[in-house]
Amino acid sequence: MHMLVTPMRCNGAALTPHERRRYIAIKGDVRVSTELSDELGRSSNVARLIKGMPLEPDPLPRLLDATLAGMAPTGFVLSRIEYVDGCAYTQSLWCREA
Repeated sequence: MHMLVTPMRCNGAALTPHERRRYIAIKGDVRVSTELSDELGRSSNVARLIKGMPLEPDPLPRLLDATLAGMAPTGFVLSRIEYVDGCAYTQSLWCREA
C-alpha cells in the first residue's frame, strides 16, 4: 500500500508536534507480514517501508511485533519495536495517503 510515512519517535523519544510537521515524509510501499525475527528469536509481525528497487536498503528500520495503534479514513498508525545499531526502541509510524 503506497503511503507517506512519518516516524513519530527518535531513538524511543517522542517527537514534538512541531518536529513531526517538519519531518519530510517518506513515500513508499508499507508492507506487514509474519516473519522470523533474528532479534526476537521468534516469529513476529513485521512492518517495513519499501522504496525503490528490491535490493535497495529499507529507508526506515523494520517495525517488529507491529500492531495497528489507530486508524482513520485518511491513514493509520503502526506501533511497536525497532532495532537501531543493536538497541531496541519504541517506535510509531504515521502512515497516510500518498
